[in-house]
Amino acid sequence: MNWKKYGVVCGLLLAVGCGGENSQPAPSVAPVAPQVKNAPVSEEQLKDQWPLTVSSGRVSCVLNSGGGKVVTFISLDGKEYSLNGTASGSGKFLPIEGIWKPDPTNPPAKKNIGVLIDEGLKLCP
Repeated sequence: MNWKKYGVVCGLLLAVGCGGENSQPAPSVAPVAPQVKNAPVSEEQLKDQWPLTVSSGRVSCVLNSGGGKVVTFISLDGKEYSLNGTASGSGKFLPIEGIWKPDPTNPPAKKNIGVLIDEGLKLCP
């Protein structure tokens, strides 16, 4: 193959590889990470409904990539625990069982954690 033909072939390959119907422009702005919202929550605030062995922390809610609401509890030492099934299923958070109080009226059962989930869900859109 002579150099002229080689140059034409390379030029065509370059043109085809750099454009065409299926090419999409690069996004002009990087995707925004989900904004995590959190709020303080405490035994003092929830009184007898408080379901944890720690006295306070923060509840958090963020939407995952599928639109599910991930609700967590963040203790004062910075450990983050899953509060709902979406958070548990992600595998990213500690299980809440480690700080979940037993129900004094039914010792094998745990206290209702729904109050914390509800507080967290208030933070999600």
